[in-house]
Formats: sequence, structure tokens, C-alpha cells
Amino acid sequence: RLTSPIRGLSFSMRATLTVFGAFFFPLIGMLSLSWAAAAPTRVDIAYPSPSPRVAPLWVAQDMDFFGKYGLKAQAVLVRNNTMLTAGFASGDINMAYTGGTTMLGVAAVGGESKMVLGFVSRGRGFLMVKPDIRKPADLAGKKFGVQSLGGTFWMYAMLGLEQLGLAVARDKIQFIVVGDQPLMMRALESGVIDAMMSTSRAFALDLKKKGFNLLAEVFPPMAATGLVARKPFLEKNPAVVENVVKALIEAEYFLLAPSGKNQTIKTLMNRLKMSDVSLAEEGYADIVKEFEPKPYPSLEGMRNMQRLMALQNPKFNELNPTHLIDASFLKKLEDSGFFAQLQARYKE
Repeated sequence: RLTSPIRGLSFSMRATLTVFGAFFFPLIGMLSLSWAAAAPTRVDIAYPSPSPRVAPLWVAQDMDFFGKYGLKAQAVLVRNNTMLTAGFASGDINMAYTGGTTMLGVAAVGGESKMVLGFVSRGRGFLMVKPDIRKPADLAGKKFGVQSLGGTFWMYAMLGLEQLGLAVARDKIQFIVVGDQPLMMRALESGVIDAMMSTSRAFALDLKKKGFNLLAEVFPPMAATGLVARKPFLEKNPAVVENVVKALIEAEYFLLAPSGKNQTIKTLMNRLKMSDVSLAEEGYADIVKEFEPKPYPSLEGMRNMQRLMALQNPKFNELNPTHLIDASFLKKLEDSGFFAQLQARYKE
């Protein structure tokens, strides 16, 4: 037979414990609920190609800017835009750190997505070729590596060939689907392909050090790097999308500030598995030059990408690029003084 441990206590002591319990245990329950409510929201953000331009996503993770805005973010590498587009169209992917190629591809198959953030409004591409290719005519009959047909690197390739006065069919240039930039670099080094476009000066310099030639540079308007969200997800979770935008923009301001340079270079070397710090510094220099301090998505860049993709599929001409951009999140943050606060916080 069990006996209550408080049975032998005085009446006044039992009364005190009763009152204490009446207030203490509900308080514990309230604290448990508040802790549960404060648990970070899990978000997955896909991206198609590792390069220095992915720095805001990686820095936001490394410096826990996502945590600052109540998020636990996972960056998920999806090796090409074709898979990324399919993931958006099927609903398996809700947000991605990508650009207009994905947006237009999703729209072409009837999906709905919006570009809410655009860090880069003008692209930069480096046409890297084998040592024995020294002039544009030498590219005739050669193999050109791309990540996917109709994808961003294919667009840069088309622009580079346009600039050099070359035509794919006439000059018998063959596109070979290889994979992302690191894979294309390895394919170029091993002789599987004869040419590739790089969007990173760091990667281009690495290839130059190994004897490969830079045949041309292109600087086209491109909605190349930013945040894209499925429209149904965006409409259902606007606060989550806004917090992702805040975290990425704060990461951008952090890495663009001189005080954030060393951490950003460390992040680039770790994520891109670089051993040469000078290459990471070149990648960082590219970011400083290319990134927009107020990263509104570029309508001009989206239209230029639409023009190029229509060369592959005329159906892209039917799309209206203005319907693919949602600048309301950036406008709200600008009106609230968010950019001014970040500028003051990271000003040196």
C-alpha cells in the first residue's frame, strides 16, 4: 500500500504545495508550447551548379543567417537544370537558388513559379578551349560541353559562338551534355570535349594555368542567379519565402563587406574543394563586381534568355516574362528600411 509523500505535512505546507502546483505545472506547459512554436521551419533549397555565385546560399548556412530568421535550411545539389525543372513541375521542389532558365522551362510545361530575387542581372561567360584551338575557325567540327541542352551554360555557349560569328549547324559544332562546371572542367582536361563556357573567372584562371586558352568573354543581360519559388508554395507560405529572402540578402551584404571577405573565401574553398586560395580570391572578386546591392530580378535578362531558349523550342516565344517575376518581397523589404539597416550594419 502506497502512502502519499505529502500526507504527513502540515495543512499550511500542503496548501502551499497545492497553490504552487496550480501555477507551476501550467507554466511548464506554456513554456513547452512556446519552445515548440519557436522551433525553426525546415526548408530545402535546390541549386543546379556549384560555383562562387552560390556564395550567398552557402554563407547563409555557415553564418546561420537562416537560423536568425527562424529557418533551418538545407542546400540540395540537383546536377542540371533539366532535373531541376522537372522537380518544380512535379512539385517535388518548392524553392531553388537558380535563374531564368529554370523559370522559363517550368512555364513552358505549364508549371507556375516566380523569381523573387535576382543577384546577377548581367552574366559573364568565359569560353575556354583546348590548347590547340587558337582562333574561332578552329572550333569548327569540335565538341562543346554543356550542362544541359537549353540550359544556362548552353545559352552562354550560343552567345559566345554568336559573338565569334560561328553557327552550330554550319560549322558542325556538337554539343555534349557533361554536367556542371567542375565536371565540364574535368571533361575538358581529359579530352572528352574541346570547349566549354565557365561563368567563374576563378575556374577560367585555373584552366589557363593548365594551358587552356580563353577564346572569348561575353557579358549578356541574364536573369542568371537568384531565388525561384513555386507559385502555390509562395502563396501558401509567404512568411517562409520572405524569411529565406531576408537570410540570403543579409548573407550577400555580409560577404560584400570587407569584414566578410575572409569568411567568404573560407566558405568558397570548403564548398568548392579548392586548395589554391588565389582562385577563391578571384571567385570572391567576381561576386563583388557582379552582385546587385538591391537584387531585383532582371526583366531584360529574362527576355534575353527567352530569346535564346526559343531557338531550341519556339514555344518559349508564347511566354510573357513579366508573369514570371514577383518583386513584391524586395519592394516590401526596401520600403521597410531593411536594405538601409543592412547597409548600416555592414558598412566599413
